[in-house]
Amino acid sequence: MAEEKRQNGAIRSMPCSLEAEQAVLGAIISDNEVAIRIVSDLSEDDFYAKNHKTIFAQIQKLSKDNKPIDIVMLASSLDREGLLSQVGGVTTLDELVDSIPSTANVDYYVNILNMNSLRRRLIRECRGVIDKSYEEEDAEKVVAYAESQIYNVAEKKDSSSLLHVSNTTVEVMERIEKAYSESGSQGGLKVGFKNLDEATNGFMPGQMIVLAARPGCGKTSFVMNMVANIASRKDSEEVVAVFNLEMSAGELVMRLISNIAGLDSRDLANGLENKDSLDKVWLAQDILQRSNVYIDDTAAITTEQIMSKCRRLKMQKGRLDLVVIDYLQLITPSDSKKSKLDSVSDISRFVKILAKELKVPVIILSQMSRGIEQRDDKEPKLSDLRDSGAIEQDADIVAFLTDGDFNVDAGNAAIRFMIAKHRNGSVCDLYFEWDKSKMRFRPTIATRIIPVTGGNGGDMQSVGGIDVPLPEAPEETDDTLGGVDINDLY
Repeated sequence: MAEEKRQNGAIRSMPCSLEAEQAVLGAIISDNEVAIRIVSDLSEDDFYAKNHKTIFAQIQKLSKDNKPIDIVMLASSLDREGLLSQVGGVTTLDELVDSIPSTANVDYYVNILNMNSLRRRLIRECRGVIDKSYEEEDAEKVVAYAESQIYNVAEKKDSSSLLHVSNTTVEVMERIEKAYSESGSQGGLKVGFKNLDEATNGFMPGQMIVLAARPGCGKTSFVMNMVANIASRKDSEEVVAVFNLEMSAGELVMRLISNIAGLDSRDLANGLENKDSLDKVWLAQDILQRSNVYIDDTAAITTEQIMSKCRRLKMQKGRLDLVVIDYLQLITPSDSKKSKLDSVSDISRFVKILAKELKVPVIILSQMSRGIEQRDDKEPKLSDLRDSGAIEQDADIVAFLTDGDFNVDAGNAAIRFMIAKHRNGSVCDLYFEWDKSKMRFRPTIATRIIPVTGGNGGDMQSVGGIDVPLPEAPEETDDTLGGVDINDLY
């Protein structure tokens, strides 16, 4: 056959079991209940023999048309399309039925088909990786391609069945009881801003969080402030992956040190004034050294490379708690021939798949369209997300960062954090004071809950126009390193 390989003078054929293929087809033809149960879980590629592929393809058509699958109906359907003689006629169908005296062991034969199909796909994909290795000069791209192809082979067979609701209620009740016993402390990943953590109850695994802003509004600084908060927590074990396509790792680390140490970033570059400041820098450096924050500053990174690096980090560390991507429109499209709109849509969908597959919240930064500059009303809208409506559709949370005083009496906030879409909660405005020199945001006590009139928020009761006071400072810790209290750094 075409896929046979000669090695050391011997012919090696692709893994297959013609007997198992015959048994499965025979069971489907002779028992309609078996057909209903297993046809949807199989594909043509699970069969190796050409005539078996043809017969199963016809079985799929009958199943799709909701027609009974038996030897008479199947023979008639094959004959109408001129395929009956190609598969060996009615005699072949009779032999299939005779090959399995009982359908009791059909699951065993299906498993044999699945395993052989998986091995064949692995062989084909590995050949593709070999060809790619000869053609592609960038070894990193080859590694990313190889990992994605092998991972896709494994995922192909991960098809879950319908489960009774009781299978899930036990897990949910355990979470509810734990939250009750620990005074509601449970939830997703807390990012160190009390107002944001309470508004979202933490970022949950599988969530895609979009943070959009116009250039210069501090979206990179805001998300790096979150990373600094997580790294600074006492006994922090959270693993964070940061992909920044615009800045170098050195620039990001400088921002983190400035934020944690509470020092002017310009002083770090131009020279510190005293030894106390230097001690704070060393303390901040020690905090980062102990943290599980990983930075990738590859400029022309692709979605496949991001996925590959995240998988490897999760396998290496045994966990992955947050992924930050800065920013969406700079990711290199996998298909350069696609339009910008289609490319951004593909990347947005990838981010959601990444979050669900690795069970990790993903914060991705995004540009806003310039249309907002031409409007008299500068209020950001979901339609202002640049290049694609797919971003809004895929995201679980969409937030906008805007500057300026928005008539907030309490706190006189300079930065407004607008949660414009919240799939599992209410939409609201949060306010922060921004200290640019220290790259630090501080929550104010002002919060505005926005009445939900459309589909932006979840099914939550809202309190329109009422300010909800929230704690002012980030979560405190009594941890000390090198004789310096971390609280002195806030």
